[in-house]
Amino acid sequence: MDTDSKLCKPSGELTIFEAAEFKESLMTLAASEGLVCLDLSQVTRVDTSAIQLMWAARKLGRLLVTGISQELETKLTQLGFSEPLSE
Repeated sequence: MDTDSKLCKPSGELTIFEAAEFKESLMTLAASEGLVCLDLSQVTRVDTSAIQLMWAARKLGRLLVTGISQELETKLTQLGFSEPLSE
């Protein structure tokens, strides 16, 4: 998982098995000032645990999410999320 103070760019799967590492990356973003970016363009699979972490990170109020796949958009809709991940 590629992370610096303003960007998190996970790759591969984001499931319960990667949740701890993903949470750590999101916490690094939260510690940054200003706009932070979560680039999901290299993510191949997402489960509910990762969606919960992303939705919690959304509360930063300064999160830009890019590279959202159609699969993730569909899952978010199926789970009842009508607002975008980005603020």
